[in-house]
Amino acid sequence: MKKISVSFMLVCFNLFAQENIELKKGVVFNLQYENSWQERFEKLKPHWHYSWHWEYRDNYPEGVEFVPMIWGKNNATQATIDYLNNLVSLEKIKNVLMFNEPDLESQSNMSVDEVVSFWPLLETLNVPISSPVTSAPLNNWMRDFMQAAISENLRVDFVAIHVYHKNNPTKFIELINEVYQTYGKPIWITEFAVRDTNATINNPNIYTESYVLAYMENVLNELHELDYVKRYSWFDPNANNEKYPKLQTSDIINENNQLTTLGEFYASQNPNNNLSNYNQKISELTIYPNPTKNLIFIDKNFSDLTVSIFDLNGQIMLKKIVKSEIDLSQLKKGVYIIKLSDKKNKSVHKSIVKI
Repeated sequence: MKKISVSFMLVCFNLFAQENIELKKGVVFNLQYENSWQERFEKLKPHWHYSWHWEYRDNYPEGVEFVPMIWGKNNATQATIDYLNNLVSLEKIKNVLMFNEPDLESQSNMSVDEVVSFWPLLETLNVPISSPVTSAPLNNWMRDFMQAAISENLRVDFVAIHVYHKNNPTKFIELINEVYQTYGKPIWITEFAVRDTNATINNPNIYTESYVLAYMENVLNELHELDYVKRYSWFDPNANNEKYPKLQTSDIINENNQLTTLGEFYASQNPNNNLSNYNQKISELTIYPNPTKNLIFIDKNFSDLTVSIFDLNGQIMLKKIVKSEIDLSQLKKGVYIIKLSDKKNKSVHKSIVKI
């Protein structure tokens, strides 16, 4: 029998115990939208996000949990595990998703035996890890894997699922209940939406926007009440994808980053209201009083600003990390230029007079 450290079990317990309705809502946007993540997060107000990718981006917006995914076999390496465990030590990540739709040739395309062979390596991650995410949660591939997990005592901390084939709210919730009864694990719904498989450009989607809105309202109300559903993420279709007509009425934000009516409702559900505290624009920052004798204060609550102070000849006089105030007591009277930089290396320059 494999040994699992008591400390890791406590980590898992604490993480799951802290999950609640306020942390459930997420979004999924790939790297194509990386430059607009900030704007999309501010509008949709999610608590977590994944991009089908494992690498943490330097410009990742604060205030939203990044959840990496080991998408396929090429990512399941010791180097990736070491990288992710380093992110754990830096408190950048709390969970990891595993293998995207391995049951499909067009996705990660792996057999159950192949996935199982990678699992001892994946178990060395120091955070909760998901099951593979199949195209349907109760298909034979997923059942075979979960049975293998039991037989070989593999660590699966939660089950991640995709659901596109239950376009009736009642049927959707019945499926979620059945998944829980079958596998007995906490559930993350990492992709779901209303899909008309027959829709094309010339054959309009039979599910109207008003129908999908009512569907979302009913489903989210139920998901918020189910303790074993820890996370969910509505799937937003890409309008440039040839399959877009099948999901067109499930669109929550368009390619110009404008919310649809459905998106406005999604944004209103258990919003992450802390985003406004994290995503302050440094260009809007002001300092006071000016002139000052010794102390100047920053009017917005930024975390860990790097402050560099120069004299008028460009010589650096002071450099330090600050949060809300800057001590100028060691400087002589005169005019100085202050450069304030945030964690994303965005900066603003201010002039200050010390009297």
